[in-house]
Amino acid sequence: MVKTVNLFLLLFCYVFAFYIGPVSVSLLIAVPLYAKAFLKKEFAEEVTFVLSTGLLKGALAWWFVLLFFSFLYPVLFLTFDYSFLRVTGMQGVHFAAAVPVLAYIRYKGFTQEETEKCFIAIFVVQTFIQLIVLNSEFLGNAIQAFNRFNPEDLTGAGSNIRGKALSAATTYHLTLAYGVCVIVYIKCLLSKRASLGNICIGVLIFVGIFFAGRSGFVACLIGAVGYLFYNKDTTVWRKLGVCVKILLFLAMVVCMLLAALSVWAPEFYALLTDTILPYAFEVFYSLDKSGTAETASTNQLAEMWKLDFNPLEFVFGSGRYSNPDGTYYMHVDPGLLRHLLFMGVPGYAALAIYQLRLLPFWKMEGRTGYYCKLILVFIFLLDLKGCTVGTNKFVMAITLLLSFLYLYLSESHPVKEKKQNEF
Repeated sequence: MVKTVNLFLLLFCYVFAFYIGPVSVSLLIAVPLYAKAFLKKEFAEEVTFVLSTGLLKGALAWWFVLLFFSFLYPVLFLTFDYSFLRVTGMQGVHFAAAVPVLAYIRYKGFTQEETEKCFIAIFVVQTFIQLIVLNSEFLGNAIQAFNRFNPEDLTGAGSNIRGKALSAATTYHLTLAYGVCVIVYIKCLLSKRASLGNICIGVLIFVGIFFAGRSGFVACLIGAVGYLFYNKDTTVWRKLGVCVKILLFLAMVVCMLLAALSVWAPEFYALLTDTILPYAFEVFYSLDKSGTAETASTNQLAEMWKLDFNPLEFVFGSGRYSNPDGTYYMHVDPGLLRHLLFMGVPGYAALAIYQLRLLPFWKMEGRTGYYCKLILVFIFLLDLKGCTVGTNKFVMAITLLLSFLYLYLSESHPVKEKKQNEF
């Protein structure tokens, strides 16, 4: 039990990396782990093993390529804009924080299954944290000391409910992490057994996306479609039946919950119906109100794609990543646009390869390789909305973690498998 709790706390700190003072907790936990490696030979050997793996070597090699590009393009185009160099440099810091964490997981003998379940559990707990904090103005203000979220940075329907997480990055960054968790959840739990407990876990992850950002719903769709067409589990029709049962269960739970909240927690019921649901399902509310399926964020994003771009910059780059006032060059958020504008096709190709080296699906087989492909589809698709491929610290940390556990940890303990078979 203690061993599992330690893994849970380690993954929570590593993935969410909330701040304690000026320092990320992911760096704080790395310090004693490096000290442990200095004092204990067996653990030092695991750290050496992590650094010697093809995963780390391949990812670091392409990180150095990006580091070179982030310095080359500002000099080549005489812009001397090194803002992307800072972004790339932080990836090196994340590598330094990740190495002892990965070594510790292997050192303690954790399996793929145990690590996956703890990974899912930290998002369930994060959802509960968001629910609790949302109901208290004092806690809502206090938690901002750990995530540095500024409510004034957001406008619109989600401004009162987003940024309430114990996480270094919230909103879009956090919803990316939740999205990856959805696909891992489908692989690890739902596709193996659609029990009531597993469905409830999925509901809590789904609810957590409400408070982080709706982009995570894209992963829900990708994961659901992927689940239906993974033909090594059972037939599509049987899995459709499971999906129908889940939807019916959800509908029943939602109706019962709304009825109970309206009687016993009228204030939270009002918050739910007036703020949370209109934000989470803004597209449907808009369709009912105006007859047009749209959201404020998608309208703003669509305008970014209509700007008067110089096509040559997409091919060769411009060496500009940010404006002098710190805003994004051309005021665009999508990573595809920003990185093409900065370093053209060669640079973006290097960025894409770097992301693929962080999650090398071709080295994985069966169910694992299949669901890792779905994660990559989600990551590259979301690059059309924000900086996701290669540069998002949550995506980098999580994909590195998943690759390590799928490539270098055993699937499960042989003793446990034997006992299950005997039973």
